[in-house]
Amino acid sequence: MPIEIPKQDYSGGVRPMTVGSGDRAFSVGGETAYPFCRFEGEMPNAPKIGIQILDYAPDDWAEACMEPYKDVVADPVAWAKKAQDEYGADFIQLWMKSTDPNGLNRSADEAAETARAVAEAISVPLLVWGTNNADRDAEVLSKVAEACAGKEIMIGPLSEDNHKQLGAQALAYNLTVVANSPIDINLAKQLNILLNNLGLPLEKIIIDPTTGGLGYGLEYSFSVMERIRQAALTQDDDKLQCPFISNLADEVWKTKEAKLPTDDQMGDAATRGILMEALTATTLLNAGADILVMRHPEAVQQVREYIAELGGFEMPKAAEKAVAASAGAAAPAASQIADCLKEGALCKVVQIMDMPVDLAPGYAVALIKTIEQDEAGDGIVLSSGPAAKAPETPGEAAAAAAAKEEKPAFKPESTWTPLEDVTSGYEYKLEQMEDSGGKPAKMIQASYDPGEAEGKVDWRAKLDDTEEMLHQVKTELHYWYGEGYGSERRKKPA
Repeated sequence: MPIEIPKQDYSGGVRPMTVGSGDRAFSVGGETAYPFCRFEGEMPNAPKIGIQILDYAPDDWAEACMEPYKDVVADPVAWAKKAQDEYGADFIQLWMKSTDPNGLNRSADEAAETARAVAEAISVPLLVWGTNNADRDAEVLSKVAEACAGKEIMIGPLSEDNHKQLGAQALAYNLTVVANSPIDINLAKQLNILLNNLGLPLEKIIIDPTTGGLGYGLEYSFSVMERIRQAALTQDDDKLQCPFISNLADEVWKTKEAKLPTDDQMGDAATRGILMEALTATTLLNAGADILVMRHPEAVQQVREYIAELGGFEMPKAAEKAVAASAGAAAPAASQIADCLKEGALCKVVQIMDMPVDLAPGYAVALIKTIEQDEAGDGIVLSSGPAAKAPETPGEAAAAAAAKEEKPAFKPESTWTPLEDVTSGYEYKLEQMEDSGGKPAKMIQASYDPGEAEGKVDWRAKLDDTEEMLHQVKTELHYWYGEGYGSERRKKPA
């Protein structure tokens, strides 16, 4: 009979939202069930991934993360276009880190010029990100909103301390805002209420619950996101039914584990950092993240594949182009040896090694080299079909045909016959006995001693010489007792 999966109906859902304008605008949200649980409800829109860029060339990024962008980091416009065109970003996050008063402290006017230049150069949506300094962000993002009028960009982070200034700018310029609260469901709801009271529609608010990196508070972020999503679905709390954004890029790549060099204990630095970012992202997706901010193109691609496979979404074409671009940039030069190994090529097996059982049981790898025609006697001919045969003489052909005709047809035996006498070589006596059906059969002699055991026997007490004891341990048969003092003779010496 068919198995019916138990389903739960939820009274609420996540509010759908369109981000950006034009052909590259995208939709997020709209879920009526928990993340990827499409057997219970709808998940109409795949989560989107943006790539983070800075408004200046960073000097504290991990080497692995600088590599894909090393030719464009000095120019935010070129950097944004590369992230869009080559790595398939769904949107660009432009982090105005240079405006940090504790850093380079660049002016709001400079930031606005940079943001406008990037917004005009790309066709995907733009998220302009501040420094988490409430006062400075209010100044900088207000200038950015004015400079990018008509672009329908996103700005963030908005906090309780600057929500009035930036909420007003969002209303004036039709912006989407990212409302940031410090890992607390009540503070997240409160900030949404404050922004909504200003007149900003909930359809223009994205929740940023604050994200921790893998091993650095990720479980706290997950827990709060889970509670917010539960309130949205099961309690129909409309103030918490906004999509999530997880700004995880810097949280992962600023950790010491992401920056430590390659060594035997920690492994390859680039692989380590990429996996840390991908694992953080996929964990947050399962907590309900609708929008991710990431950094490394390879991690982005891994997460895209995860989304497509788990959610049943089609792989975006832009991502496929990104894979080709990334692979082309990192791939080594093509092997001339591999090009030579075509159908009919001559080669010689130099060495064959078994693959590890836990990796590829039953397989081996071979080290081969190409050889010239004059060395053909020592080599083999590559072929995708049956092994090629030398032309036969008329006599050989006739003999082969006759042998083929004379070969008797296969006929299965009426009874199974062992290929070898598996009873030979035993040191024990075989006794003629009967099997369960009453047929005669040879069996190994009884491997137990008759009678009842009166207790454990200390065989060491029977031997005085140390050498005899060692010999006994190494070569002799012993009696091993269980809880019931039963005994069984060892079949092989210890």
